[in-house]
Amino acid sequence: MKNKLSSWLLNIKILCCVFVLSSSVVAQAPSAYAGDNCTSINGMYVAVGYGTTGILGNTTKENALLNFARNNGVNYLILYNLEGMDVTSTRASQLASLISRARADYGIHQIGAALGAAESADMVVAYNNTHAANERIDVLNLEYEFWNEANRAAAFNNAISILNYFNTLGATHNLESEIYIGWITEAEGVALGNTADRILVHFYRKTDVDIINYGIERLQYLAGANRKVRIAPIFSNEGPANTGDPTSYFMGPWLETHPNDQAYKTWINGYNALSATWKNNLDVMGPTWFLYNHFADINVGKPNHITANPVNQQACISDSVTLSVASSASAKNYCWMKDGVCLSDNAHVYGSKTASLTLTSLRNQDYGDYAARVISYDANNPTSFTSAVATVSPAASCGGTSTQNLALNKPVTASSFIAAGYEPYRIADGKTTSSRWASAYSGNQWIQVDLGASYNINRVKLTWEAAYAIAYQIQVSSNGSSWTTLRSVTGNNALVNDQTGLSGTGRYVRIYGTQKALPQWGFSLFELEAYGNLSAQ
Repeated sequence: MKNKLSSWLLNIKILCCVFVLSSSVVAQAPSAYAGDNCTSINGMYVAVGYGTTGILGNTTKENALLNFARNNGVNYLILYNLEGMDVTSTRASQLASLISRARADYGIHQIGAALGAAESADMVVAYNNTHAANERIDVLNLEYEFWNEANRAAAFNNAISILNYFNTLGATHNLESEIYIGWITEAEGVALGNTADRILVHFYRKTDVDIINYGIERLQYLAGANRKVRIAPIFSNEGPANTGDPTSYFMGPWLETHPNDQAYKTWINGYNALSATWKNNLDVMGPTWFLYNHFADINVGKPNHITANPVNQQACISDSVTLSVASSASAKNYCWMKDGVCLSDNAHVYGSKTASLTLTSLRNQDYGDYAARVISYDANNPTSFTSAVATVSPAASCGGTSTQNLALNKPVTASSFIAAGYEPYRIADGKTTSSRWASAYSGNQWIQVDLGASYNINRVKLTWEAAYAIAYQIQVSSNGSSWTTLRSVTGNNALVNDQTGLSGTGRYVRIYGTQKALPQWGFSLFELEAYGNLSAQ
């Protein structure tokens, strides 16, 4: 990310400035919080290293990294040092464990692999094909400084060629492609914008003063593409203390007295103040930070200023619930998260950016895990910490059979999805004719919804697209890993399957497809609805 990095930091060439994702990119709903905004990404680079000096398999180092990510609202990790990995090796197993824990317990929603060549993407595909969905890599990140090559034109053409290869893989393996770039020309910006879906532009400054105007013409070049381009600024936390280079550094010293959240806050405020019409062709995703694992070194050992955590609560539908957090910081910002997703106020949510969160007229989709992130702006402790998780769950005494769709707006995961626009969450968005999930084309496929609490399931309604399942199983689980089949369906030829008379208890409902109506395609489902009554378990 910087031309004069010490060689011990990384064995591959480090790039400098901007990131781009391919046409197979998955659009993400806001899940992170940065700069007083709910954002799609809040990213950080991670060097996983090799052998005894790496973090993989070292529980202490892994936990330190993941705790820092959770406390700072990071939801996207870009991993270095994966090239050449044997997908059957211990290293691959350690990587799978790290990714799985990051997703399950630390709020990470996306994983990228920093790669230097097209063939490295084949390794990622092979790795993903041998690992579960929650252990997989999502993003192919191209590391290639074409702007520093002697024959720049040829190097740029090569970069585009590699990106196109990434895109081809992405279309069939649910992968995003990504490249970061340096100081681009107008023609390069247009070409990259037309090839990629998101671009992370470096704003490497020592402070946040007037930061939006640093190389702002690059944004205008990217906006010249013939489609909308997603962008995000990259900031660098480099400084003498964490690079060993006292002659050249960026925000490391500034971050000792300013929260890292301030950099994006200043940047996005400056961006929003721009009146340029070219902004209409850009979509800002959120921030990303560079310098590997050294981010946490800047304020290591600073005390946690959260003094009181929210507590678990049980409530019935239509009740109100209030969760509270306290901090000793004098100047601070708050953000409440549900199941790792940033909250904003609406008709049922109040106080999402305050010390107390109130849920009014409680709905089924409001059950789940809540935590508050608190950012201190105090110069003596400019740190961010995330509270303990508090679970809001239905009380067994509520009783009764739900007449509401228990799956509506609940978290959804799947074995695969074919491309942007066909993500798993679409089967729980209430749209039975205009929004659907579509799986990969080969093999058996599954999709599951987390109801947020245990229910006695008695009815599941499925609305299929033309690529429906002739044969499938309706399954339930209490933990998302061990499944009980409620009904095996064969010979189906209808697009609406209203399966009543079911009997089974679980928090998760899964549809496991085994025979396709259209063999050349995958499975495609508009909506999954689940009904039942609260379980006393």
